[in-house]
Amino acid sequence: MFRVLVESGVLERINALPKNEADNLKRRLKALESDPFPDGRDKKEIKGSRRTAYRLRADNYRFFYVIEKENRIAKITEFMTAEQAHKKYGRL
Repeated sequence: MFRVLVESGVLERINALPKNEADNLKRRLKALESDPFPDGRDKKEIKGSRRTAYRLRADNYRFFYVIEKENRIAKITEFMTAEQAHKKYGRL
């Protein structure tokens, strides 16, 4: 089991969304507790970054996170719309 840590700015942006949408995104993040590693569908490793990072696709949003295997932590570092993610990182 992994702990999922969400940076405060990310959590604030999620909580600013309509309740049902925010609840759905929180459920998706909670699912990382059991398995944060890439599954080839919604979770993928980001290639070309200096440290190993991952992307979680959740509806029209993208979460970016790192995994600390030794501490069993998945740390959510960024949250943005799919459109914002494509502009910033290209299509992953």
